[in-house]
Amino acid sequence: MPAEPSLSRPVSFSRLFHRMGGWIAYIPLVVTLILTLVSHFTLRTAERFDAEGIETVGTVLGRDIRVSHDSDGDETRSYFVKVRFTPDGSAPLTVEQNTDAATHDRSAIGTPVTLWYLASEPDTIELSRGETRTASAVTQGIALVFGTIFLAALWVPARRAIAALRARRYGARERAVVTEHLRTHITVNSRRLYRLAWRDERGREGKSLPYRRDILRAFPEGSRISIYQGLTKAWWEGDVGPRDPRT
Repeated sequence: MPAEPSLSRPVSFSRLFHRMGGWIAYIPLVVTLILTLVSHFTLRTAERFDAEGIETVGTVLGRDIRVSHDSDGDETRSYFVKVRFTPDGSAPLTVEQNTDAATHDRSAIGTPVTLWYLASEPDTIELSRGETRTASAVTQGIALVFGTIFLAALWVPARRAIAALRARRYGARERAVVTEHLRTHITVNSRRLYRLAWRDERGREGKSLPYRRDILRAFPEGSRISIYQGLTKAWWEGDVGPRDPRT
């Protein structure tokens, strides 16, 4: 839920950071960590193929295309090939392998196919030599992209929070008049959020962080509020809290 305006004590950096959207940074961070772990374990498997991979010939028993849809309705196709082969010193083994579209398309049912398997784990195979290492590199690249997104998602709200704290500490404390409650496109628990809009004594306009409308009723149009002038914008005292008298 949105925080209540803080008019009694200064607001901390962490609270401002989260209120300014900093929590969004946790999403690409989690994705980055997961992809990094997947890339690491996939690379370990690739190294095992280098050390103990055995080449053999199997037979294509079937192939399949599985279609899934995300919440936006976007379609994702996954390609599978089922092969049967006989590992050295073992009984025949059937494995279904998730693969790329090109490998899927050239794997006609009933035809022989060259594959590689791990001596210590025969049901782990490659239908294209080095595909495990390639998958690791691709996953690592995607992790790097999400890592960059994480840094951007971290920097933007952090910069805003720092600017707000600097304005509270060093900026001029002025009076402004509330002009309206601006309806936003943000909803929390199906409740629309609003921003407090104001105009200061020099005619400059500003707006607050989003709040529930019932919270802003304590600051009706025409009421006077305190703001802190920053380098590029002003901040409502209710957003950042009052200036610490010791500073």
